[in-house]
Amino acid sequence: MKTVLTTFLLVIAVHIVVAQNATDSLLIKHLQPKAESPLKAISIYIENAKTGKVYETAVGEYANGEAVSAKDAFKIASSTKLFVATLMMQLKEENKLKLNEPISNYISIDSLLIFEGKDYTHQITVAQLLNHRSGLANLFTDKKDEFAGVVFQNPQKQYSPQELVTLFYDLGLAEMAHFKPGEGWYYSDMNYVLLGLLIEKLEQKTLAKVLRQRIIEPLQMNNTYFEFYEASIVNQKRVPQFVTQYDFNTINTSFDWAGGGLVSTHQDLATFMKGLFTGQLISAKSLATLIAVKPTIETSLPYGFGVYESSYNGQKFYGHYGFYGTYIGYSPETQTVLSYCFGQSQLPFNKDQVANDILVEFQTVKN
Repeated sequence: MKTVLTTFLLVIAVHIVVAQNATDSLLIKHLQPKAESPLKAISIYIENAKTGKVYETAVGEYANGEAVSAKDAFKIASSTKLFVATLMMQLKEENKLKLNEPISNYISIDSLLIFEGKDYTHQITVAQLLNHRSGLANLFTDKKDEFAGVVFQNPQKQYSPQELVTLFYDLGLAEMAHFKPGEGWYYSDMNYVLLGLLIEKLEQKTLAKVLRQRIIEPLQMNNTYFEFYEASIVNQKRVPQFVTQYDFNTINTSFDWAGGGLVSTHQDLATFMKGLFTGQLISAKSLATLIAVKPTIETSLPYGFGVYESSYNGQKFYGHYGFYGTYIGYSPETQTVLSYCFGQSQLPFNKDQVANDILVEFQTVKN
């Protein structure tokens, strides 16, 4: 009996090794380190929280020839929105805010949303900011060329949250609202800038401190920090992440702030997702509110409060994508965490299909 069991376990181990080698080969084929828009590194992480089974791998290398590790850190970009939304649900549970109240009941804002010549700023609710139904223009995309010009004119500039609001006005974005509050869906980072300001007003602390005290420290996410707004982790290796030909690890991206400023690792992100879905951060009722997604637009996935609903290997995952080629999600059905970092924002292939194929392989070996 012992011999049979040993043989069985050996077969499973060999299958996993072969599968990982095949996966690494697949990922290596997608690397384009010398392309005009280079892709120098890919890392992926999958965990079954029920069984503890983990698959993690990374391909690519740093400029010094050192191999990228699946434990290296990266900018999670807009996945930060899920952290901010979690903070909002915590504050709601503590009766510090109401989701359906106007944001102007909490912070002072004027003439941020002008639609067809009329100011609707004071009709924007907290909930509409969380689910991108405010109608606000997007600082990063509605004046894309002008915004890029501002950034590259001084790529090491440190932005304050107030300067982001000022830049929004200066670029004329207040007059570029997409609809009246509540009458559509349009993804805008300005929604989360306002939520960040709201959190700071209610807590009388910086957003960086609130994130650390309420999420990062309680979950012991020791390799996560709010980039440019608190001290970075010394000697932490960072996966190369490009936007076309530009390595954004060499640029001060403090403009991401509440909409995308966290740096983390796959392992820490898995800890966050498991904590979120097992009641360590918010109640089951709040979680249900958070992930109560609704249809958005034809070209986008259903969205809730800081969370997308996606499908991988036929399962529903709740999570968020990041501009620098990242994703973090969780499937309540299978208790599976999926996290990836493709280090390029403009890819010539479907990264979600690649991640899906790897997840299929992971789940083929019985958990």
